[in-house]
Amino acid sequence: MIIDVEHTAAQGPAEADVCIIGAGAAGIAIALELAEPGRRILLVEAGDAAFDAATQRLFEGEAAGEPFPPLRDTRMGALGGTTGVWAGYCCPLEARDFEARHGAVGWPFRRDALDPHYRRAQAFFGLTAHGFDADEWASRLDLVRMLPDDPVVRNRVFQINALRAGVRYRQRLESSRDIRVLLRAPVMRLHLAGDGQRVEHATVRTLRGREFAVRAGRFVLAAGGIENARLLLLSGNAPEEVPGNAHGLIGRFFTDHPFVDPGHLELANRGLRLDAYLPRHATDDPVGCSMRCALSLDPAVLDREQLLNGALLFYPRYASHDAFATREVREFLEAVSKLCRKAVPGGIASHLARALRAPRPVAIAILRKLTVPNGPARRWRLRAMFETESRFDNRVTLAAQRDALGRPRARVEWRLRERDIHSMRRFMQLMDEAFRRHRLGRIVPAFVDDAPGWRSAIIAGKHHMGTTRMHRDPALGVVDENARVHGTSNLFIAGSSVFPCAGLANPTLTLVALALRLADHLGR
Repeated sequence: MIIDVEHTAAQGPAEADVCIIGAGAAGIAIALELAEPGRRILLVEAGDAAFDAATQRLFEGEAAGEPFPPLRDTRMGALGGTTGVWAGYCCPLEARDFEARHGAVGWPFRRDALDPHYRRAQAFFGLTAHGFDADEWASRLDLVRMLPDDPVVRNRVFQINALRAGVRYRQRLESSRDIRVLLRAPVMRLHLAGDGQRVEHATVRTLRGREFAVRAGRFVLAAGGIENARLLLLSGNAPEEVPGNAHGLIGRFFTDHPFVDPGHLELANRGLRLDAYLPRHATDDPVGCSMRCALSLDPAVLDREQLLNGALLFYPRYASHDAFATREVREFLEAVSKLCRKAVPGGIASHLARALRAPRPVAIAILRKLTVPNGPARRWRLRAMFETESRFDNRVTLAAQRDALGRPRARVEWRLRERDIHSMRRFMQLMDEAFRRHRLGRIVPAFVDDAPGWRSAIIAGKHHMGTTRMHRDPALGVVDENARVHGTSNLFIAGSSVFPCAGLANPTLTLVALALRLADHLGR
């Protein structure tokens, strides 16, 4: 059952066995897994069934440090959450990502503990069961890979399916007798019982002023990497009263994946087709998922040089023109993404106004998109994505400014260390050396290869992680290995905020695998 609380007569407190706050991918996955006769599941979502401008303004906030997009554009409040606008890239973390390395605390379990949940997460997103092995995909689809035998470089695979969880699973939620979904129901705070160890209820207040309590035996925060921390910080009158904050860790270790357009690959001889490195159908079903290869570094090289990892991707052939590197074209493409609901809607006019300050490169970009097919080329524009360190000083706090409900907005501080920049630079150097070693060509950089040049080129990846990280020791983490908030008996957290370290993979597949693991624990 789905209920719009703004248009439903007041019925007193809502009660459930399990209350899940946030109806994004993690929240929906937990609700569907827990649903069974006699178990009352309540899924509480701040947004509507689809994008709503007034609700989205609740996600505005402040950012400091590295270049960062407006916070309202980094996640979406609606049924399905940010899967309503994501690109659909899925890849599991690697076994080494779970280890304590390079100063990271590591995970409280090994990667193989997540393997069965990864398989279920793949099914949740409509991915193939073929996994993520580059050799297997090359054989299956007859793909030609670059640098297949190089000792430094290795190929990795992403599966892609921009599944809108709110659309895909809405009918199941509507028809369920065990799940109630409350839409347009922003949570103000959690309230602890007298002993401070148990959440007694949560307060919901709508934009029209309706307020009521939600009571449950267990609560799960599944509101996202920023909002999970924000809601916890809102739930105490002082930092030491915030659930799980005995050691001041809530909001700490905020982590994101920086993206950079580092230049282009200039091939030495004839052009190559890079079909394996552009999205292509992974099944016979034309509306099914796709796959795409990228280039990374071999783990032995990363360990030897003490580097963080990266992934090198290639833009389509039409985007090799220098016009696509201009700010005006980037603004135009952002406007198009918002118009096509591939980015959080809103602000389209301002993006178009900035794009039309230089109409010529925009016209070139449009013409090339319409007329240049994929095929062999000698020049390929590059995009890189990087792993970064989990850093104590990067954090989510409460800002002085307040939203329409009177809640302090979120403030994100995100700065990269010199080691992060060094790893990015060295990654590109090793890639360039590999292309030259095999006489394929060379990488032509788009900016000066120094720390200021790299910092100016960074684009935040909108992959919010780490703010309620997982560790068995409450002095080192906010939740334990079962995602229960330390110091509480009935409060759990789902989502990428529990990641102890980021790894390189896009976080969505892993956060759903963790959500399914949590659902199993709660079910027991």
